[in-house]
Amino acid sequence: MEGTGEAGVRRDRLLPWIAAERGFRTIVLLTVGVVLVTHPHANWATEIADFAQRLGLNPKGNWIHRLIEKVSKISSNQDVVFGIVALGYGVLEGAEAYGLWMRRRWGEWLTVLATSLLFIPEIWELSKRASPLKVGALLVNIAVVAYLIRRLRRD
Repeated sequence: MEGTGEAGVRRDRLLPWIAAERGFRTIVLLTVGVVLVTHPHANWATEIADFAQRLGLNPKGNWIHRLIEKVSKISSNQDVVFGIVALGYGVLEGAEAYGLWMRRRWGEWLTVLATSLLFIPEIWELSKRASPLKVGALLVNIAVVAYLIRRLRRD
């Protein structure tokens, strides 16, 4: 196992947190993927509005309303495509989570590569419409990549 000794374990404290975050993403993406693939003809705009109301949120609120508008433009064929993409991305995130949790070097490399490649669409999305959530996600991903590159270079 990498990072033996007390100093090595101390330096590795962040790795399980990154793995847990990737594991959470895995669960969300696989769930969304399965739902989209198995329910391609659902009216997701209505479902989201109903769910928001059950949570006590205003479906006509700014960000929920924008989400509902975007979702209402998606066809059932696109639901299946998005579902397959979510499943594929979920598998990738799961592999990253496993590799990081088990402290495997390949898991660190896979995370650096996959996360770095996604900087391009993240920055493009920010250029279209910035939000605190998008900026935060980009900053977290940059921090994860920087941390892992530093670990890989050190080892």
